Amino acid sequence: MAAAVITIATAVVLPVAAQNRRAQGRPVVDLPRGAVRQVILDSCTACHGIDDYAFYAMDRAGWTKIVDSMKAKGATISDDNEAILLDWLSTKFGPDTKPFARSSTAGPALANFAGDQAAKDGVARQLVQAVCSACHTLERIQTSRFNQEKWRVVVTDMKSKGAQVDDADIAPLADYLARTYNPAN
Repeated sequence: MAAAVITIATAVVLPVAAQNRRAQGRPVVDLPRGAVRQVILDSCTACHGIDDYAFYAMDRAGWTKIVDSMKAKGATISDDNEAILLDWLSTKFGPDTKPFARSSTAGPALANFAGDQAAKDGVARQLVQAVCSACHTLERIQTSRFNQEKWRVVVTDMKSKGAQVDDADIAPLADYLARTYNPAN
């Protein structure tokens, strides 16, 4: 009886999106109040959500490296706003905090991986092996021979059926699959 009451109370209290993220093994991070809120909205959320922050527990230098890698990919942020963001990140997700545990199949986010192409392909290969083989054999992938657009459709469809793939990883994964398993090969 107590478990039923707790379940109902949780369903009423937690927003639907938060429940969905938790069910998918994703952290729930609320958009903060204050000056950092606008910095995040202006500089971060155009490309990604803020729940990934919870996977890390780093000092300011670690967060600076991540912000610098985002800037190298085209993100723009003023020095003042960067200082505000880094203050918040290193406090909220600092070295004294406990990072949210990643799923054993999640691995590094392919879209945010900053290695060379061979390293990115290695991450993509691990993602395919961990995620795709949870439901079917890898032979099914190896014999499909689709172009990039068809792979994007397939990966999106698999995600809708429960495959643990981040939205940001769909395009890079489709690119890898097309280069590795396509009609020309």
